[in-house]
Amino acid sequence: MAVRRSGRSGRRRVLPAAVVLVSAAVLTGCAQTSIPGVKVRTGPGTGYPVTGTIPQPGTAVAVTCWSRGDAVLGDTVWYRIRSPQAGYVTNYYIRTTGDYANTEPC
Repeated sequence: MAVRRSGRSGRRRVLPAAVVLVSAAVLTGCAQTSIPGVKVRTGPGTGYPVTGTIPQPGTAVAVTCWSRGDAVLGDTVWYRIRSPQAGYVTNYYIRTTGDYANTEPC
């Protein structure tokens, strides 16, 4: 539950957890891997060490922000993700279904 002050009265309102979670989902959108074996790296580029691999295509990833980095087949956008494991993945191998124009840069 989230507590929020309302209006001039200063009274507190308790918001259900579902409302808070839906709000966060709207801000970040949805993303999935488009190929098997997407590499997760420590930074936004192919020169950064690989920390793991996302084995299955269609795996949902939780994007926290984006940054510019090394170009992968002409695409310089990299997403920092928090799941299924934390790190950076290239935009080239990610399908987005949300509005990432409003996602904050890292």
